[in-house]
Amino acid sequence: MGALIVANQPGTAAGEASPWESPTHADPLPIILSLLGRHIAFHRRLVDVTDSVKAALLLSQSIYWTRRGRDVVQNGGWFHKTTEQWAWETGLTPKEQRIARDALKNLALVDERRMGVPPRVHFRLQTEQLGNCLSDQNAAAPRSVNWQDAVMVAKMLGPSVAYHRTLAGIGGGVHAGLMLSRALYRTRLQIARRHHAWITSAAARWSEEIGLSRREQESARLDLARIGVWEEALRGMPPRLVARIRLDCLLSLLTGDAPAKAQDTCCDAAPVSGEATSRFVQKGEISMWQSHIQILPFPPSQFCPFRHPSIYTKSTSESVQPQLGACEAHAAGTLAGDPDRGGGDLIFPQEMRPQECAAARMLLRSSGDQAQVLLDELAGRLQANGVRASPVAYLRGLIARAQAGTFLPELGPRIASERSQRQKAADQHRAREAQERRHEIERATPEYQARVRAQRERLIELRDEMKQRMGAGRSP
Repeated sequence: MGALIVANQPGTAAGEASPWESPTHADPLPIILSLLGRHIAFHRRLVDVTDSVKAALLLSQSIYWTRRGRDVVQNGGWFHKTTEQWAWETGLTPKEQRIARDALKNLALVDERRMGVPPRVHFRLQTEQLGNCLSDQNAAAPRSVNWQDAVMVAKMLGPSVAYHRTLAGIGGGVHAGLMLSRALYRTRLQIARRHHAWITSAAARWSEEIGLSRREQESARLDLARIGVWEEALRGMPPRLVARIRLDCLLSLLTGDAPAKAQDTCCDAAPVSGEATSRFVQKGEISMWQSHIQILPFPPSQFCPFRHPSIYTKSTSESVQPQLGACEAHAAGTLAGDPDRGGGDLIFPQEMRPQECAAARMLLRSSGDQAQVLLDELAGRLQANGVRASPVAYLRGLIARAQAGTFLPELGPRIASERSQRQKAADQHRAREAQERRHEIERATPEYQARVRAQRERLIELRDEMKQRMGAGRSP
């Protein structure tokens, strides 16, 4: 497992390079959020009801389908979900689903029944029982709940966490995905406030925000550190545990484009300057692989302004860039774009935002000549309002179909034809403008002006000559 980095010394001077700052110029966070796409709402208060994070996650999604599902009201509150659909939406394995479903049935919160032909498992949320349980947990929650009233439901369920199922697949489980989702949200707030991307990592706070026990937190942190996206450090006196997400490594993992040794390299730490012992671990925290914890001389600061990753020496104004690690260098090249791998010649739909275009460019690098065809199909779907999820998520599905050999363009050819016609009209317009400019330049030359004057003088002479002839031919 990669080393967890710990610091316990004062901060760096203003002109010194901090080893905690990302060396990458481009900000990968907007691209990461575009790649993640939509999320599901995880209600922390349900953990207190079910005494299980995974059961609370399944219950949170059941609430969503009860309120938003098609024909659920007409079916008496029943909705159908397969094991594969639950796994795709929540990241729960079949075994985890079975345990969570048993827990919800034992609490009389969810009913199950086989219905239809052929018989399929349907689920129904016991809204009255859930309302009673929430009222017991929170005295301010109403006893009788109108589940179509968004304000009342939000008051009853309390704050929610934006859970990205994709992160569960990267982290290796729901607990790691939930912690990474919450950490990503807090990192976004830190960067928006122009602070360093380090967040507090106290066990009590994680338990309060996402409901994980200390043992579950330890397992999740180890899983995230193992894949190279999680770093921890100690700061302040007394030392406090802080953590940050390695955004460059996370971006490489999301695009499936990490180099062969990226995960090991991303976890590599700076040279060891001291061995951390258990006394440096925050009180109440479970010691995590203390033989791998390292001490660096400069700790992160969550409260100083965010600085540009480039640094300047005192003797010259030339920008000096820190040495990039394998994962950072790979992500930096990825963000800059590679023309040979689907670079700047791609034409993106106008409906896509810049960060979505950057994320799409990364996904399309392996599509070769088919990249523009896929973008044209996406543009046609967007014009027809056929994309419910984010454009990047829909494009990911098109790419998967293309790789499987099942992609057949339907709306893309029309988009390409319209673009070709617009390009042809634009070329003709530019040709006319170029010809007019050439004529203007030619008319401004002395030779052209001399020819014009000569023609005018010749016309005047011809006019005078005609007048003389006409006057001479008249009778007195």
